[in-house]
Amino acid sequence: MSHPYLKLAVMFITLSGAALVAGDDFSVRVESALVQAGDNAGQLRKALKEVPESQVEGMQFLIAYMPERDLRSLSADFLLKNVQFAYRGWKEAPWKAIIPKEIFLNDILPYSSINERRDNWREDFYRRFKPLVADAKSPTEAAVLLNQVMCKTLNVRFSRKRPKADQSPYETIKAGMASCTGLSVLLVDVCRAVGVPARFAGTPLWANKSGNHSWVEIWDGRWHYTGAGEPAGGTLDRAWFTGRAATAQRDHRLHAIYATSYKHTDLKFPLVWDRHNDYVYAVNVTDRYTRFQASRKRKVGGHREASHFDVEASLHAVDQLKRYLQKPRADRAAPAEQLFANVALTGKDAEKARQLLWDDHVRYIKETRAAEMNSKKLTVGSLQMPFSYTVFGDKPEDGRSLYISLHGGGGAPKRVNDAQWNNQKKLYRVSEGVYLAPRAPNDAWNMWHQGHVDVMFDRLIENLIVFEDVNPNRVYLLGYSAGGDGVYRLGPRMADRWAAAAMMAGHPGNSSPVSLYNTPFTIHVGERDGAYNRNKVARNWGRKLEELQQEEAGGYIHWTEIYKGKGHWIDNGASAALPWMAKHTRNPLPNHVVWQPNQHQRFYWLATNKLHGGIVRATLKGQTIELQPGGLSEIVIRVNDHLLNLDEDIVVRSKGKELFRKRVERSIAMLSKTLDERGDPASIFSAEIVITFETAP
Repeated sequence: MSHPYLKLAVMFITLSGAALVAGDDFSVRVESALVQAGDNAGQLRKALKEVPESQVEGMQFLIAYMPERDLRSLSADFLLKNVQFAYRGWKEAPWKAIIPKEIFLNDILPYSSINERRDNWREDFYRRFKPLVADAKSPTEAAVLLNQVMCKTLNVRFSRKRPKADQSPYETIKAGMASCTGLSVLLVDVCRAVGVPARFAGTPLWANKSGNHSWVEIWDGRWHYTGAGEPAGGTLDRAWFTGRAATAQRDHRLHAIYATSYKHTDLKFPLVWDRHNDYVYAVNVTDRYTRFQASRKRKVGGHREASHFDVEASLHAVDQLKRYLQKPRADRAAPAEQLFANVALTGKDAEKARQLLWDDHVRYIKETRAAEMNSKKLTVGSLQMPFSYTVFGDKPEDGRSLYISLHGGGGAPKRVNDAQWNNQKKLYRVSEGVYLAPRAPNDAWNMWHQGHVDVMFDRLIENLIVFEDVNPNRVYLLGYSAGGDGVYRLGPRMADRWAAAAMMAGHPGNSSPVSLYNTPFTIHVGERDGAYNRNKVARNWGRKLEELQQEEAGGYIHWTEIYKGKGHWIDNGASAALPWMAKHTRNPLPNHVVWQPNQHQRFYWLATNKLHGGIVRATLKGQTIELQPGGLSEIVIRVNDHLLNLDEDIVVRSKGKELFRKRVERSIAMLSKTLDERGDPASIFSAEIVITFETAP
């Protein structure tokens, strides 16, 4: 044989897999590795020759189990520096005596965890983090502290917008962000740098099929776990994913839990971001996560304890939310990008999280919108909407009422519309509440029902809730003449915003009252107001509402008043409409919703991304929701604990067919999302159900 190492290579190849895994004699392995290294063999021989005698075993271990990609690329300097500082961190650690040699070799010494780029991080991290754990007396103390300071020290954060999943430490530092995978790689290396045994762990797919996840295991007499970049106070074995890990399935390749091993095993780590990888070895650690759960369950003797881990994770998520909200907004990543935001919450913790988010929202609105409230002028894009308001009466315990009163005019010179606005400011008085008259953003004929008006009114209501303690369930819309035109359109279009609406002396165009099932609507027009057929269409709309009320009992409360002998001007401006409206309070969570999607993607507890003119109906009875999709291909059902019991199965049916039956998970992400959409504390939801239809029903 001409090649000096070919014989050894043949011996290596013919050995059984079990022998390779169990063998402790590095001589055969090292020589075989040198063959695989090809042109890089000289660098590896240099490393073996120059390493101090006390560290030879470590260098041999690294080369013996090194992936071929590294055998062919890593330099002697890289390996020597890694080994030197690995031994240094281990020997200087107060806990060195309790770390077995095999744990050091496999879980401190290695320079990598998975398939990440090979960075020369060891000395850098030793010098950065060793002083920070100088007072730690155990691997647990050190790991907990490192997890608390790592992200801040290195200026990194969790984000799904990271460049890639399998980032190396310096790739993560450069990007300033990483997924759970990148953060786990980083925490493993930071721990190893100061002599804490650590390894990468995770599952390819949770048993409930909600996705994959990665985390870190720490050795301190036995293996413990923690979420990277999401410290759980001063302890290990507590994380948002504890409950999900307890449902892992040992014998299911995708639903099991794995921890990496540098030393070869008979199992490969299933990397979901690199499915064809064959050089990252693993051990199946599922039993440790599920056994702990089972023992806790037997200990209390009841199935309710099976949710204990979810309770722990839920508490932890709320704690992390508190810390997250303490940061300035400019320093926060989006809530949905936080791992804790997707943890399943208990009902009690969902309410705590809702209150925390709302309090934070109030602070933000006060800080950022005080100027526009003081100037009484909203700006959206290039348009401005001045407004004037007066507060009447004493404030009720549940907050003030708000009356948004729209002036007339329309397609007229600015001075005409300004005069109409000034008249509207004093046209009505209320016994209690905020009476607010906005000035239309432009002087077009359709000034009150262009798309930007909806956005401005949403913002206006949001502001008044915060600055004047307005009750979001007592917001009323009214308008005269061109303002009445706006009420005809905005009343149904934003029906889930109003406690009631009053139209005076306007005309509806082609608007429909179908969406007014839960919104009382009153019409006031003079008998002789024939321009644009206002008198005729008022009667027609009244009849439509009457017909709708007969078709769907329990809804479409209405009052139509045609004033005999009156023209466009009605004495006292139909002021009787205001006390009539004041008798009604919005129910933000009605049991029956009728919705004709038009411009808005959300309506009460329904949402969709597929706007069209069909009519959607949804009826809630107990835990069952009956849908009539009206041609939509997708409907999103938003739920919370005020609407139904989220600790029990929810059933969704359509045309006699069951489409959904299961419990849903409350989350901070959904609470935050639905709060940001509206700024309405009465319309925040903790979970959602997405229902799709293969063909339009």
